[in-house]
Amino acid sequence: MAVVTISKECGAGAQELARRLAHDLGWRLVGRGVLADLAQKLDMSEAEAELLRRGQDNFLFKLLDDVFLHTVRRIAQKPEAALDDDRYFVAVCDLVKGVAAQGDAVIVGWGGQYILADDPNAHHFRVVAPLAQRAERCAVRNRCDQGQGEDECLRQDVISSGYVKHFFKKAWDDATAYKLVINNGALGFDMDKAMAIIKAAL
Repeated sequence: MAVVTISKECGAGAQELARRLAHDLGWRLVGRGVLADLAQKLDMSEAEAELLRRGQDNFLFKLLDDVFLHTVRRIAQKPEAALDDDRYFVAVCDLVKGVAAQGDAVIVGWGGQYILADDPNAHHFRVVAPLAQRAERCAVRNRCDQGQGEDECLRQDVISSGYVKHFFKKAWDDATAYKLVINNGALGFDMDKAMAIIKAAL
């Protein structure tokens, strides 16, 4: 039983690739859906867990706006949640390792490449693309202009990079953490080609 982890740059097409890969292999796709389990472990709502998963709680990163500030303060004041990043990190690791133990899964994000670094059945891939191409795709998806698409890509990249740096003390874009780094832009965002590359490396 194997597991694939996928680290991604925002807008590089990794989500679509992961969906298609999981479907093609007949495996489970584990991404945002795991939030319900994480929320239960941390005694909070799924929406609250998502805020922390994005790395924007008051223990980790500068809050981006007053809405986040208000929400995170409200969460942090819930004594039953007992929010601290050690507890959060343990919960995330337990969930990812639990998925890996069951096997036959594609895990998107969560630092899976580091959580499962010593798992011989885990295969780690990173999906990237040039910023201009990512920004264009993000602009189409979010119905905004190219500049706003680029800003969103960079913002999400900073969050993901900070998450990995904080919890794993590693560089998010360190190519040695992955079996392969796939430049989806160079492939013309051809998901069939990208899937074939990953499947050949399993």
